[in-house]
Amino acid sequence: MIKNAVIPILIFTCLSVNAQEVIDRIVAKVGREIILNSELEMRIQQMEAAGFLQEELSRFDILREMMESRIIVQKAKERGYEIDDLEVKDLAQKQIDQISAQFPDEDEFRQQLKKETGLTILELKEFYIEMIIETKLRDQFINEEIRNKVHVTEAEVENYYLDNKADIPPRPAMDQLGTIMMNIEPSNKTKEAGLIEINSIMDRLKEGEDFNSIIESLDPDNKDLIGGDLGFFGKGMMVKPFEEAAFALREGEISNVVETRFGYHILKMVEKKEDEVRVKHILRGVAPTENDIQAVIDTMEEILARLRAGEDFYQLAREFSQDETTAENGGIIGEFASNEYPELFREYFTQLDYGEYSELVRDGDQVFILGKLRQIPERPYTYEEISDRLRQLVISEKENELYENLIADLTKEIYIETFLEE
Repeated sequence: MIKNAVIPILIFTCLSVNAQEVIDRIVAKVGREIILNSELEMRIQQMEAAGFLQEELSRFDILREMMESRIIVQKAKERGYEIDDLEVKDLAQKQIDQISAQFPDEDEFRQQLKKETGLTILELKEFYIEMIIETKLRDQFINEEIRNKVHVTEAEVENYYLDNKADIPPRPAMDQLGTIMMNIEPSNKTKEAGLIEINSIMDRLKEGEDFNSIIESLDPDNKDLIGGDLGFFGKGMMVKPFEEAAFALREGEISNVVETRFGYHILKMVEKKEDEVRVKHILRGVAPTENDIQAVIDTMEEILARLRAGEDFYQLAREFSQDETTAENGGIIGEFASNEYPELFREYFTQLDYGEYSELVRDGDQVFILGKLRQIPERPYTYEEISDRLRQLVISEKENELYENLIADLTKEIYIETFLEE
């Protein structure tokens, strides 16, 4: 199976020396270069293998594209475009390695390569190097001579939309999906207990107790209350309230109680060094208790019951959802084709019918109710929905026009001749 998998790749990417000797003839001249019939046949095979060979393309069309590529590469070389030789060799070697990996060992690869193409590994690598160099030169030339010169205004895109509106396929029917989300967070009661404990430690510090001694006295089994040296850190490495408090301290100074999403902190500045600080801290973590978790679940179960009793999803989402990106919009997360549902909840949405809601879905510290709200019928696209795609079409049309003009100009400078009938 390994051999069979790689053979087509080799056939369609390598030249067979023996085949050239039998069937080769010159089909075109581009400057001082020639294009052989075997090269044209190989290109046709490559396009067919890759699924690019369209029925309306003739052999002459494909030859013309090859000639245009040769013209561009010749001009790119004349104008001094440079290629990183080491990069090219590395890319070629990676191509060789990718094919070789499909064989049990290098000897098997070498034998099969010789049998199918008549080439050695070195000759195959040289072939890849040549192809990569041509591709890179062509890309550089087109970028400089065409793409960098194309500019499109908003008015041009809008005019394109108006001129082609009747031919633009309609937007297919979509499913409107929504979610109501609540975070599992410590209750006020839980947070208050943590604040009381950290304040009691602050009182001990104010009474003169040593910061290090308090850290050393902390119970290692109590995961809610920890402390220690955080080492040096710069700006952007800690949550904002912690960072602001740390950089505001002088050496040896102790902060007030600082609240972050992790809980309550007391910081002591140890040392400042250029754009970094080193602090020790005591943290009273505040995590949701089982009662806090159950309270969120109970609330969400009540919301789900109200939905299933017929209450308005959009209103309940505005009232209860804690998802800042969707709550104000009535919990709507968007309109999707059935094969484009958000990956995280795809299996849940797939099982729902219109107007149905999922059971509670928990993901980490968040609880969701998912709804397939309604089907949005097929309709024309608005300009805003497809303006980006239209802009690319306008750019492509301009690039194609510049390309045709460029090729026409270059063919006046370079001698070309074909020996293949259209």
